[in-house]
Amino acid sequence: MSLADGNLPLLIPPNPVNQDLDIMRLPTMTLADLTADDEYESGARILVVLKGLVFDVTGMKEAFSPRGLFEFYPKNDITYALAKGSVSELDARVGGESGLTDREKENLERWFTIFKNRFKIIGKTDQVDQGLYSN
Repeated sequence: MSLADGNLPLLIPPNPVNQDLDIMRLPTMTLADLTADDEYESGARILVVLKGLVFDVTGMKEAFSPRGLFEFYPKNDITYALAKGSVSELDARVGGESGLTDREKENLERWFTIFKNRFKIIGKTDQVDQGLYSN
């Protein structure tokens, strides 16, 4: 099973929690805010950034916890890593969309659709595109 092929999303249960969401009303957060989030250390909350939006992925603790498939994703901008289909620590720390091929950008759009349909968006970064989110 490959992240680049988009097969893994079948394991993520649907949860349409972001209907009628106005992203501009969400609190603005930084990666430093995520890093300082004590709730991750206690296991109470796991946050990631994707395309400038902060997602709560706590519902999949096993996958995002140490030794899980996405163990390097929490507290990071995972945009680049998901586009590349990578679970490496180095790619999880790159962030952003710079240097992506057209195929990787298409892969990223598939992942973004999956995340916005399955995980609650709780914030945005200053990198969010105001026209990014539409139902």
